[in-house]
Amino acid sequence: MCRHIKIIIALITLLSSNVMAEDAVKDFIKLRDDFVTKFKPLFIESATAWWEANTTGKEEAFKRKEKAEGALADLKSDKMFFAKITGCKKCGKIADPTLARELDVMYRMCVPNQADPALQKKIIAMETEVEQIFNTHRSKVDGKELTENDVRKIVGESTDSSAVEKAWKGYMEVGAKVESRLKQLVAMRNEMARSLGYKNYYVMRLSLDEISEQQLLSLFDELDALTREPFAQIKKDIDTSRAARFNLKPTELRPWHFGDLFFQEAPAGGGGGVNLDDIYKEQDLLALAREYYGGLGMGIDDIIARSDLYEKPGKSPHAFSTNLNRGDDVRVLCNMKTNLFWADTSLHELGHAVYDKYISTDVPFLLHEPAHSLLTEGYAMMMGAMAKNEDYLTKAVKLPPDKAAEAAKAARKHLRTEKLIFSRWAQVMVRFEYAMYSNPEQDLGKLWWSLKQKYQMLNPPDDVSRPDYGAKIHVVLNPAYYHSYMMGDLFACQLQAKMAMTLAGGIDPTTTCFWNDKKAGDYLRKNVFGPGNLYSWNDLIERATGEKLTAKYFAAQYVK
Repeated sequence: MCRHIKIIIALITLLSSNVMAEDAVKDFIKLRDDFVTKFKPLFIESATAWWEANTTGKEEAFKRKEKAEGALADLKSDKMFFAKITGCKKCGKIADPTLARELDVMYRMCVPNQADPALQKKIIAMETEVEQIFNTHRSKVDGKELTENDVRKIVGESTDSSAVEKAWKGYMEVGAKVESRLKQLVAMRNEMARSLGYKNYYVMRLSLDEISEQQLLSLFDELDALTREPFAQIKKDIDTSRAARFNLKPTELRPWHFGDLFFQEAPAGGGGGVNLDDIYKEQDLLALAREYYGGLGMGIDDIIARSDLYEKPGKSPHAFSTNLNRGDDVRVLCNMKTNLFWADTSLHELGHAVYDKYISTDVPFLLHEPAHSLLTEGYAMMMGAMAKNEDYLTKAVKLPPDKAAEAAKAARKHLRTEKLIFSRWAQVMVRFEYAMYSNPEQDLGKLWWSLKQKYQMLNPPDDVSRPDYGAKIHVVLNPAYYHSYMMGDLFACQLQAKMAMTLAGGIDPTTTCFWNDKKAGDYLRKNVFGPGNLYSWNDLIERATGEKLTAKYFAAQYVK
């Protein structure tokens, strides 16, 4: 009899537990639906205002964006709502994987907003103010106002040492314009993070992005060890070439002599006697992109129709892709010129756009985004690099036979150089931000140039206290993000290797651009884009490639 009573009690407990679980699920679904009803229109308004602000520079658009961002902050700051979703997490009754993921995403979305609402609004207001400064900054050189493209052209093409110095310093003046605001932002962001139990803002952002501090630092230490010597070898060759270009000694070279504002890209004309810039001067970059993505079964005409692609007054001088409604309103902002930079950048940004476009319509609104920025950055970087891929140059650009082999060799050399250069530049960004948020009171100019000297082997300008670090927009407006580019590059190499093995018979992944390969497009839509944020980035990478994120494929392609 006793045994029967125990069985009955166990059944009652089980039934009670099931009822409690059903009630918990119902409560969470209602909580989620109420949140999305408020979140969705505010998200769309914020994204739409941000697009208008960046394409026009209008004050009223920036104000609309700031207002919508403030309303979103209020929504995610609701203490009662946060207590309820925290309770849902602690109860452990949300077993359905999609619901559990929505709960986790909502929780991590709201954590930063549990800080003082007044502090959050001060941060948003200052970020909006700084963004407007960047968008309207023009470099003043010899009485002329130059756009970022103008400066890039001078720094990239001129052989006049004085001219490149003036243009470079003119651009860096935006750092001085935002220096005090950046320091205030760092202080406010750290104050917010510490009030939430984190040691600083950088560590908080890593944690909320599902990256551990130790994981990041160990990965970048590994990359440093892998790339240090190969980079030193190519840097010596670059120094010799740039010194000859400007009729200087290598020891006289300064940051403005390397063809790029931050030495994050390979100088043009760096290999095989072929200047890849020249190859794109007469090309229709949009036509190339249309044909390439179309050949993968991923049309982009609708994206291009909504996009803003060329320079105009008041417009942001940068480039980005955005999805205004987490649905079908995907668009790209560029400032296109017919050169290598924009050949790469247009393919890159359209890569972001294609990723967003092909997230499955079945994925709920809260998860209708990439699982992590490193995934969309990785794919976009893989696509941008195709502008230097020998297969792409032959099949898309359609070089004549006498140029194809030479250009292919130059492209491969250029791409390897670029990847090594970028890996060292990423070291600077990651370690600068990590150190800045750890100790914002230190001499940040000195820190910046010590890191650039160590990892990029650049001789600093005479005045190392200059706030040139503030001229990099990511430092100011996209904090704790730059590691996503490098981790994305590792993912891109891993993904490209998997696709080459699975779809192209195991060939060297660097020798194919998957031209007109519908199977490659299908693979990407199913395994990378389609799931959106249904899985953590760690899980999605393993599902898509069969392995956790590793540096070995990057090393195989660009180090060895």
